Amino acid sequence: MSHGGFTSRTGMVPALILGLVASAVGVQAADKASSMAIVEEIVVTGQKTAGGEFGAKSGIPLDKLPQSVQVLDAESLLERGVYSVGEALRAVPSANAGNSRVASYQSFSLKVRGFLADQMRNGVRQRYYEDVDASALGNVERLEILKGPSSVLFGQSAVGGVISLVTKRPQREFGADIMVSAGSYDRKTGAFDVTGPITDSLFFRVTGEVERSSTFVDYQDEERENLGVSLTWEAGERMTAYLVTEWIERNSMRYPGLPFTGTELDNGVDRLSRSTFLGEPEHGDLKSRAPLIQAWADIALGSYGDHDWTLTPRVSHSGFYTKFAQVRVRSVAADGVTVNRNGRFGREDDQYTIGQLDLQGGLDIGGMTHNLLLGVEYDRERSTFLQYNFAAVPAINALQPNYAFRSTDPATTFGFDLVGNIDGWAGYLQDMVDLTEQWNVIGGVRWSTFDMYSRFNTDKDNSDTDAVTWQLGTTYALNDNWSVFGGYNTGIDLESTASSRDSDGKQFEPEESDQIEAGLRYTSEGFRGSVSLFRIHKKNALTTDPVDPDFLTQTGKIRVQGIEVEGEVALNDVLYLQGGYAFMDNEILKSNDGDEGEALGDTPEHQANLFLRYVPGIEGLELRAGMNYVGTRLLVNASDVELNDYVTMDLGVAYDLGPTRLELLVNNLFDEVYFTASGNGFAVIPGDPRQVTLRLRHTFR
Repeated sequence: MSHGGFTSRTGMVPALILGLVASAVGVQAADKASSMAIVEEIVVTGQKTAGGEFGAKSGIPLDKLPQSVQVLDAESLLERGVYSVGEALRAVPSANAGNSRVASYQSFSLKVRGFLADQMRNGVRQRYYEDVDASALGNVERLEILKGPSSVLFGQSAVGGVISLVTKRPQREFGADIMVSAGSYDRKTGAFDVTGPITDSLFFRVTGEVERSSTFVDYQDEERENLGVSLTWEAGERMTAYLVTEWIERNSMRYPGLPFTGTELDNGVDRLSRSTFLGEPEHGDLKSRAPLIQAWADIALGSYGDHDWTLTPRVSHSGFYTKFAQVRVRSVAADGVTVNRNGRFGREDDQYTIGQLDLQGGLDIGGMTHNLLLGVEYDRERSTFLQYNFAAVPAINALQPNYAFRSTDPATTFGFDLVGNIDGWAGYLQDMVDLTEQWNVIGGVRWSTFDMYSRFNTDKDNSDTDAVTWQLGTTYALNDNWSVFGGYNTGIDLESTASSRDSDGKQFEPEESDQIEAGLRYTSEGFRGSVSLFRIHKKNALTTDPVDPDFLTQTGKIRVQGIEVEGEVALNDVLYLQGGYAFMDNEILKSNDGDEGEALGDTPEHQANLFLRYVPGIEGLELRAGMNYVGTRLLVNASDVELNDYVTMDLGVAYDLGPTRLELLVNNLFDEVYFTASGNGFAVIPGDPRQVTLRLRHTFR
């Protein structure tokens, strides 16, 4: 998907946010007190979820999930100084944290086990909503990272896995948190979180956040506003209803990155500064906003035998509106510093609605208990994209930028007018069978069908396709602490094929993927960890048609296989460690693009992380440190350009003064210079330099 904007900024920022921020009040929710003991925190960071089940939908307890999963709660993200979903993923050994927040859409660069990962919110796919503001974490209770494809319950999903964001729930008792922070590059944020009862059966939660910051890149400021309002209604003994509404808005510049010549490759003249902006300051605005509304209810139908049955209707609607102007970095001239460029501007308006009806309960058949989940889903996607191209963009000197359009506007030519509609239906069934008290098996199948309409300028097309995906896995508890798991999962993804045709005009099928995985888990009061072996195949990938190179054919195949180790441990009452390592061997198995047998772009073989928390004998004082290692990787598939490996170090100090916590965070302590892939073969994105943040949090209880 390509992104660009809305026609005019609405300014629809609720007065509640503006009033609180003007009073220098901000909140970051934390449902547990900051004085919680080390052993309790390890449980929260590791495997605690509401109901102990993955994704607020699956019904599968985490200790019975036959697939690797890692859980990051809101408090642990705060302690690490996380400012985006990508930064959160630094705690996941096999995850690619993607680009800095200065990039336009961080979600395009987030990967797990070498492939892109999709984001879900409360068990429902987000689609475009995830692209607006990767830093919109104020209403997020936890992130659950499911590694590898999993389409049975979640439908279209990227090959790498699912990043499941579970939002904060209203609480029965009043509570409020505020947070303000300031830091390097004039970073200023304020946030708030208020929850409590409205009546004996109705509870609310309101979260909000505002940021007004500069960045390490010239002209690249961040303006963000986020608001979340949630309700929980206990409508008698048989029904509980939930409403989650959110609004996110972000205004910045469409950052073009830097050429790899002069950054990762020597240009023969001088290294480029990370602060250099090679776009056009007067024609580079990126304005995006998005609403989200989710509602669902758990309706108790009663018991059948010894098992309760629940009906859950669920609906989710999100929009994405953006308006942008963009100048893009292209090739570098022979002098090593003159950068060729092109440009465009456009508008995009997307609407995405999902309706689901789930029936969940148990049956005793043949002396075994079947925990069933049956569901039906309807997806409705409406997307428009209008683009104009800049007729000409002059080249620029990367060492001494002289911007071309300070006083004149660029001439434009019409690019394209795209309309894309998708209507999809799906039915799915999942069965978790308890063969014994120690051994369970999980199987599932999903049938999906899609009707697609597209219009590119005046060319119109209608097509349809369908797919079947399935999974089969098992876990076996060796004792109270050790268990083994293994499984096979499949997935589908329409994003790269929905509007494409082969040389005969035939609609491409969805891209397919599968993962086989086997692992070992250990869980005790003070330690949790896992090790897993995995192999993922991406199939039906698009590649050049060898007969007619102007078209594509669906014969590509890619493989990533490896080992992942991760865990956390409280060594004693004062020291807590969390870390992991991933090895990912990757190869393009089939391709007509001249890269068969080569490595994937932006996929390192080696990644590792380590985080520690130390509580000395001084009451209220905590010390924290973190380390991330990312190995060498290619810029794009089979590229001649290799991005260097790097190590970043983070430090944190926190001091509790009763309900108030004062924190000092230093990210990238040694100011490591590193670059990440931009998604094309011309540019790279610089990683964040050293940044210092001072944060004040206060809790009302």
